[in-house]
Amino acid sequence: MKRKHYHLSNLSVEEILVDKHAKTFEENFERLERPISKNRVFRFFVFSLLCILVILSRVFYLNIIKGQENYIISEKNRTRYILIKAPRGIIYDRYHNAIVSNKTSLSLILLPRDFFDTNLPSKDLIVNQISSIFNLDIKEIEAIIKKIDEFSYEPILIKTNITSDMARLFESDIKKENRLGFYIIEDYTRAYGDEYAFTHVVGYTGRMSEEDVKNYPQYPIADLIGKYGIESKYEKYLHGLSGKQMMEVDARSKINPELGIIDPEPGNRLITTIDKDLQEFVYKSLQKTADKLGLKKGTAIMANPKTGEILAMVSIPSINADAFSSGSPKNIIQETLTSKFNPFINRAISGLYSPGSTIKPLVALAALMEKTINPEDNIKDVDAIVIPNKYNPDKPSIFKDWKNHGLVNMRTAIAYSCNIYFYALGGGYKDIPGLGITRLKKYWELFHLGSKLGIDLENEKDGNLPDPEYKKRVNPDNPLWLLGDTYNVSIGQGDLLLTPLQIAYYIGSIANHGKIMKPYVVSEILDDDNKVIFKQTPIVIKNVNIPQDYLDIVLDGMRKVVTLGSGQLMKTIPFEVAGKTGSAQIQGNTKTNAIFAGFAPYKDPEVLILVLLEEPPEGSVVTIPLVDEILRFYYNNRFIKKPTVQDFNNDTETTTTTTTVVNVQDSTGNSQAENTNNQEETTTTTTLH
Repeated sequence: MKRKHYHLSNLSVEEILVDKHAKTFEENFERLERPISKNRVFRFFVFSLLCILVILSRVFYLNIIKGQENYIISEKNRTRYILIKAPRGIIYDRYHNAIVSNKTSLSLILLPRDFFDTNLPSKDLIVNQISSIFNLDIKEIEAIIKKIDEFSYEPILIKTNITSDMARLFESDIKKENRLGFYIIEDYTRAYGDEYAFTHVVGYTGRMSEEDVKNYPQYPIADLIGKYGIESKYEKYLHGLSGKQMMEVDARSKINPELGIIDPEPGNRLITTIDKDLQEFVYKSLQKTADKLGLKKGTAIMANPKTGEILAMVSIPSINADAFSSGSPKNIIQETLTSKFNPFINRAISGLYSPGSTIKPLVALAALMEKTINPEDNIKDVDAIVIPNKYNPDKPSIFKDWKNHGLVNMRTAIAYSCNIYFYALGGGYKDIPGLGITRLKKYWELFHLGSKLGIDLENEKDGNLPDPEYKKRVNPDNPLWLLGDTYNVSIGQGDLLLTPLQIAYYIGSIANHGKIMKPYVVSEILDDDNKVIFKQTPIVIKNVNIPQDYLDIVLDGMRKVVTLGSGQLMKTIPFEVAGKTGSAQIQGNTKTNAIFAGFAPYKDPEVLILVLLEEPPEGSVVTIPLVDEILRFYYNNRFIKKPTVQDFNNDTETTTTTTTVVNVQDSTGNSQAENTNNQEETTTTTTLH
């Protein structure tokens, strides 16, 4: 049988699958194929084009839009650096004595990437050991761990001021491979000369909060930051710039040779207007007086009335700056945070008080300017002014003097603090036309009362200047402004509320020929080469144009407070002192705040002083021994002999640098202090009908 031979070239691909029942080629069998439609070809082309566009878009996004970010991520995976921390700037007093310096210490940090890359089954046990060794609350550590980015190499500060005993326990009790990214590093912390005396001016530092991290993204998270006072206000000058020792890490985590070093830059030096020895003396004297009288709250201010420089400013109760900066002891921190006496209020600038009789010199000046009284006229004092009540004749309004002073003129009325005289000046009495609330408020504002003075510290308050509109707003059930309201504010009572700083600087402006100076606490800022980068010069906020003969009358009355009135204890101080006492009734006239504001020497003042004690057993007289003690110290140690300015080269500044291995990131890639208004509830000196 003869076989048939077929040429392979005549067999198509489709025909291979044809079974034996199909027709042969000789029978002209039609090939099994169909042409692709143009519609399908178009769809395939569109789909391919879209895929190409998606790929190109992704490439553009990753390389152009996200190129820099991806480059930084790759660099972060490739490089590490040893952080060289920069010491904060030193804070000095006016004579270049260090108030705040730096000291070396140990700190506990956590590197998140190391912690989360470790898969030890005993993680919880190690964390418990850390809690036990360093006296940390386990919940506090867990809260920190929950918040951190597990891919971050930025060190997290866990605890500062680690003791050597803690460090030894850590090294001996926890093996190196089991430390979960916890490291002890050399660090520095702030050294406060007196942990209580300077806090309301200088402040303290603390760990960075989440808000701080957002506000200062260029700072390493392990850094300390200013939390209060000058430390916070001048943070950008004090902080300095940390250095870096660069290194490269390969895929096997082997460290290759160093890439270079960026040196740290220490923070700038701050020269304050504060007198260190005077500040410490004022604080101790104020605290001693308060303890003796069983008091908890008070403040004292000393300043130069000609320049506005703050020489001393203290507020009690104070805050332990060392405790809040280091985070321990916990019991001191907790007691401070829960204290009902609000230690975080700097009463000198944030407390609001009725000024009491310290407002009387201003009322006298206003009456002289408006020519409502002859200052030489003698007026017969009475026990009280009685205002009839037409709605209830049996209950008249009675405005008493604290004693009957007999015949008084303007000078002796200031000296003896005669209430009747100033009721008459403010609201009118018999043939004396009163100034009235409108003119009173005009002169309050003229002397910048009720407004911030602009001191370079945080949380300065404005104050409150009441008037008929104010009463309508706050007392809609009894909105009418009455004569008794004017009487009350004329002697510094009622709803007239000022900061001690405002009271002090208004008194200072009388001594300074009407010039109201801007207060300040930082005079100069120097860089590490002692180059001046900031210098504060005295600023006149306002020059109140009052004839000198009017000022002389009021000044004479203030001098007589010391020679004739309640301040006679100070007559024997070698330089002449002038001022005004004040007793401001609060809490329904059941308690009193005691105030003295004055200056010395009387003829050519160089120091301004204010002392305020809250709720003493007696009135303003309790402030006089304290003022006397402080001014005698000032006379003996500052007036007759001036301290010499120290050379910066002799200070004990510590500039130790500290290191730890963290991740590199270029920098291109403000305790909860309850700051509430210390506004005591104040009421008028009598019930108005």
